[in-house]
Amino acid sequence: MEERDYGFIEGQIGYEFKNKDLLRQAFVRRSYSKENGGPDNEILEFIGDKALDVAVVRYLTESYGYIDDDSQWKEYFCDLNEGELTDYKRELVEREMLSHRIDEMDLSQYLILGKGDIKNKVFK
Repeated sequence: MEERDYGFIEGQIGYEFKNKDLLRQAFVRRSYSKENGGPDNEILEFIGDKALDVAVVRYLTESYGYIDDDSQWKEYFCDLNEGELTDYKRELVEREMLSHRIDEMDLSQYLILGKGDIKNKVFK
């Protein structure tokens, strides 16, 4: 990955990394790491999944919920029930949706793949 690649990726996600090694690691598939050594993206993927959960829950609660300032307790209400929120969250974080978003942002070209992934055409 070259410096211009970092700039493109950072521009797409709207965040500038202080540690470019972490950005590169986020694109390294396990197959590449097993073949060539070095870290892969597995632990960062785990952390990212949890961060994505928090961001999506925040989005859903801000989009469909509100505080009733007129009530004595300033209670939180939501236009959706827990099951509906769960369904929406599941849709937003499912693999297919995220894969589609990666394609829209033109980021899959930066994945660092091992020979097995390339052979099996695993590009996400």
